[in-house]
Amino acid sequence: MALDYFILVFISSIGVYQIAAIYAKLDGLCFFRHPVIQHIFGILAIVGAFVWFFTSKDRNIHTSVQGSQQLGIFLGSIIAAYVFTAILSSIMQAKVSTQGGIPREGKQYDMGVETLKKTTVFGGIMSSLRKERQDKV
Repeated sequence: MALDYFILVFISSIGVYQIAAIYAKLDGLCFFRHPVIQHIFGILAIVGAFVWFFTSKDRNIHTSVQGSQQLGIFLGSIIAAYVFTAILSSIMQAKVSTQGGIPREGKQYDMGVETLKKTTVFGGIMSSLRKERQDKV
């Protein structure tokens, strides 16, 4: 039951991240370039995860998963889903330039989540490392 719950939350969280990335304009987290396809993917991930979870087994049985364990599984699953989304979107968008995070002279660097509007997670990390090297020189 615990593994099933982890998978449910993991897959549905990926769908939520994909839909949220559309509205927040976080192109660095998107799997697809077209918002309609991304929206459909997100909805299918959420609905598919719940359909699988509630139709695969009899869920009206007493289990040994307690509230605190369920919270731990939930938090671990959403963190794993974010890491998976960051890695997969970075791989799928390998053509996105990591130069996007380097501003023109006199401009400030994008910090935190704002970086994902221009580049992927790994692109933002590389841009940040380049910035630190330039600041040391």
